[in-house]
Amino acid sequence: MTFAEAPGQIAGCTTRHRISTNSMTDFATIVACGGTAERFGADKRQEALGGQTLLERAIAKAAAYGGPVALAVRERAHAPETHLPVLVDPQDDLGPIGALASGFDFAETSGCAQVLLIACDQPFLPTDLPRRLSHALGDAGVALPVSAGHDQNMAGLWRCDRQALDAYLASGQRSLWGFAEQVGIARVEWDDQGADPFADIDTQADLSAAQARIIEE
Repeated sequence: MTFAEAPGQIAGCTTRHRISTNSMTDFATIVACGGTAERFGADKRQEALGGQTLLERAIAKAAAYGGPVALAVRERAHAPETHLPVLVDPQDDLGPIGALASGFDFAETSGCAQVLLIACDQPFLPTDLPRRLSHALGDAGVALPVSAGHDQNMAGLWRCDRQALDAYLASGQRSLWGFAEQVGIARVEWDDQGADPFADIDTQADLSAAQARIIEE
């Protein structure tokens, strides 16, 4: 048995309800889907791509990775309709690191030692992402893929360390990247031949490019 919010309910960072899951892994996958999407100009989670919404694609990818899955939003008003646990940031205005904070709590109650944090607007994430990151993690605090010369901190495997994260937030820092540097990064170079598997959808132009890519594939 693992712990999570009952289907359709919104979880705070300390609420625990027991539900069963079909598989156990060392990590829980958290889909960050609570951004304001100002550049996109609409709720991009509901934009269609290849017959699914971006959120549906992200959930399907997370489920395929195995283990517990939850969605993270910044506030209750941003919560989507879903059967999955929905986690709300523990504080206002945390940005992406808020999803990591609530994800650490969810992983702990689910019996997992790590969090795979992904974004709902990265529709082409590799199927072997958690396997490769897990192999590389070692003693580091986070394993990050590197694609096209850039660290992908919204597709990382994090070792759960709420004490370190609480201290970091208490110091007034909010940068997810800064926390990664503090806990230590294991980098995994991704083959950058062909289309970028970590491409994200920030604008309408990005969505059009992704739609063209779906057709080509």
